[in-house]
Amino acid sequence: MNHSLELSPRLQLLAAAAVASLGLACGDSGTMSSDAASDSASTQSGVTVTASESGSASDSSVSGSGSDASAGASTNASASSTSGGSTAGPTSDPLTSGNTNEPKFDVGEMPDAGDQVDCECGNAGFSYIWIANSHESTVTKLNTETMAEEGRYLTRSDSNGDPSRTSVTISGRAVAVANRNGGVVKIWASEEFCDENINGQPGVQTSTGMGDVLPWGQDDCVAWYADMGHQKQRPVAWTAGVLNQISCEYEDEKLWTSGCSGVEDITVHRLDGLTGEVEDSVIVPGFECGSYGAYGGAVDSQGNFWASSLTLPQSHLARVDAQTLEVKLYQAPYAGYGITVDSLDRPWMASWTGNGGVTAMRFDPELEIFELATNFVANSMSGIQEDAEGRMWMNYWSHSAGGVTLRGLTYVDRDTLEVGPPIEITDAEVRGLSIDFDGNVWSTARFANAAYRYNPNTQQVDTYSLLNGPYTYSDMTGWALQTAECGIPQG
Repeated sequence: MNHSLELSPRLQLLAAAAVASLGLACGDSGTMSSDAASDSASTQSGVTVTASESGSASDSSVSGSGSDASAGASTNASASSTSGGSTAGPTSDPLTSGNTNEPKFDVGEMPDAGDQVDCECGNAGFSYIWIANSHESTVTKLNTETMAEEGRYLTRSDSNGDPSRTSVTISGRAVAVANRNGGVVKIWASEEFCDENINGQPGVQTSTGMGDVLPWGQDDCVAWYADMGHQKQRPVAWTAGVLNQISCEYEDEKLWTSGCSGVEDITVHRLDGLTGEVEDSVIVPGFECGSYGAYGGAVDSQGNFWASSLTLPQSHLARVDAQTLEVKLYQAPYAGYGITVDSLDRPWMASWTGNGGVTAMRFDPELEIFELATNFVANSMSGIQEDAEGRMWMNYWSHSAGGVTLRGLTYVDRDTLEVGPPIEITDAEVRGLSIDFDGNVWSTARFANAAYRYNPNTQQVDTYSLLNGPYTYSDMTGWALQTAECGIPQG
């Protein structure tokens, strides 16, 4: 299906530079004209299909149209900054940061015009949602199209990781899982990328589903495990890396995470995505460890890392610059829960239980102000993520619009801050939230051991109910990273 793209800020820079580079490679002056530029049903135990009867997202007049009108309030943010912090390892070769720097390419020798490849930005066909099973220290690989569980993997050797947040690479080829008790693991999504020599047996041995969890060190698709010595570790977020314009492969992928152990401030780490080695570490002064450390994290189009806290009555919001490792720390007006970055590079936090009469908070990095979604109050502890229509989806437990008996989904217009209607899904406590590449909205319920797939166009709800304490509300599919890097498809 052909789409036009609303390009992300980073991709606008890359596209402009690529056009110039290709022009020079062809021997001209560097100016060139441009031409105008994928639900199968599966029968599986644990899967049910129902229809939602209310709250169709398409029924609302709020459509993410990009209007400048704002229905929310705004408040200034106090900020502090430090440069560098404490670092370990090389700081060279980070992702480009800021519009004043030249974009980074890994194109090797430019091909002749006849050899040029039209690389697609983003996911190359893998369609999984990775949901942590916190109660058993595993992660589930669930096919978002068939609703079939195709793998389940241990996340730590002692089976005591208590995993939560997951993050998927922009190619979809791998996931990183953070253990709340410390440590990060990388797992490949397909056998073709796995190392058959890990367990010493011929061929690739890897999990095929819920009843086939291999012992630690025996699954050839577990790429690496990294222990940074933290007792509290939650955020995990991949950067896009660099798209090789010849091979169309993403290279130099990095992974952000954060942790702490006691009364100290949090430490943010950047890992080599290929090896799991820690390349950079920076302390965030004033961001105390507290009960949880950093509660969530996300990246913007420049590869900068944003982390938030769950602290009452106000949350921290920190930014670590991908180029300089400079740290900025902001104080949000209220307590937040889940965090994401939208396609316009603005961090969002879903409000913690609707405190202050606020559903969600949007941060403007240029003006350094928080803007609030307040026309309805969605009370919940929820993840949050943008879809292709500019809707910031989140869960609710109660909704001030009234007239609901079940818990479910709602959304906030990305630009106007209008809170949408309630969409009833279940009577379970829903927290996790992610969007897949078909536009479905996923919600997880840890006490019901279930994941719900909601189709905004048909209002159909499908349920997978064979999880074990699913407590994930990060970028479980890789959609948020692709949105930041590639922009949103239009049409």
